Amino acid sequence: MLHSLFAKGPQLSEGVSRAFATAAVLGYLALFAAGSAVLPEFIFRDADKIQAQIGGSNSYEGSTFDTVGKFYGALGDVGTKVFVGSIGAVFVWMMLRMTRRVGALAICIVLLGVCVFFNLFVASKDTLVVLISIVIARTAHRFSWHQATITAIVLYGAYAAIVRSYYALILAIAIVAFVFRLGGARMKLLLLIAIPVAVFLLPDTVYYALGSPRDAAVDYLIYGSPFGARTAFYNPFPPDSFVNFSANYLYSLARLNMPIVFEAGVKEFGLQAFIWTALWAALHARSRAERRALQRYDMLACLLIGHAAVSMLFEPDLGSYPRHLSSVALFSATLLAVQTAYAERVAMRGKNVRDTPAPQAAIH
Repeated sequence: MLHSLFAKGPQLSEGVSRAFATAAVLGYLALFAAGSAVLPEFIFRDADKIQAQIGGSNSYEGSTFDTVGKFYGALGDVGTKVFVGSIGAVFVWMMLRMTRRVGALAICIVLLGVCVFFNLFVASKDTLVVLISIVIARTAHRFSWHQATITAIVLYGAYAAIVRSYYALILAIAIVAFVFRLGGARMKLLLLIAIPVAVFLLPDTVYYALGSPRDAAVDYLIYGSPFGARTAFYNPFPPDSFVNFSANYLYSLARLNMPIVFEAGVKEFGLQAFIWTALWAALHARSRAERRALQRYDMLACLLIGHAAVSMLFEPDLGSYPRHLSSVALFSATLLAVQTAYAERVAMRGKNVRDTPAPQAAIH
């Protein structure tokens, strides 16, 4: 369905696509320069914590805010603005240069808008994730799946070691998903049996370590955050056993990915649309020929799956989940672009699927 929409509408010429992307980059830079004068206060909550560490505060000493604060502090105020603005400009350009039809433009604007709004107006931890996604997406497009996979392992591994340790879990899930997608029927069956067994054999302390951060985050949102906790939710069961851990995970899977079922509001509908748009390309069924042709992009899909899977463990509300997922929106747009381009080439060449090469002109 989403691929059909991506290919709908009048075709955009190369000149129109380039002009629109250029205008969007300039518009982004203008808003970025205006900063706090035009943006809502809650956008700056993480940036304020980072800025406090840069200014010498020890309120978040030893935390990820402290680590990232040292990096941005080394760049200086001007250097940080140039760094973030450059990432944002490249991101906007790449997203919009993948659009060849009005439908694609509409989808990319949705993905782009959420990412820019949350991650590319201020210096944050997720700004670095956007940069990582740019490097991985470009590597996948220009080289083979081997280089893309190695790049993902190196960058996610480094980010996990220095900033957010749970990115190691995202990477681990992505690698398992990668093996599953490329494996045969026996490998898929083995993983489907081995993964639940491995989770079942974990000690109860691991279940608690993985599940309790959500409850702690919700406590903070309710009692310590000035921004409220309208969509926050606790684990329905104490995360101290396999059964409770599984029940909590399934509940969060439904609560975060189908928000309109629990509260049918305008915001929930918008979040629902973004989440499904972001994950659609990573989860859609593929033919064997498509898997071969687009193998270089498999790691992008698997990383998206990893981000979503880990978010189900501890995301406390409907605000933080799409915000974190939006940092890899470039993966979603790239997958939609190359999958749609592949389908169009197959349609043009009829049944000669084996000779259909992977699309090479979807990203500029």
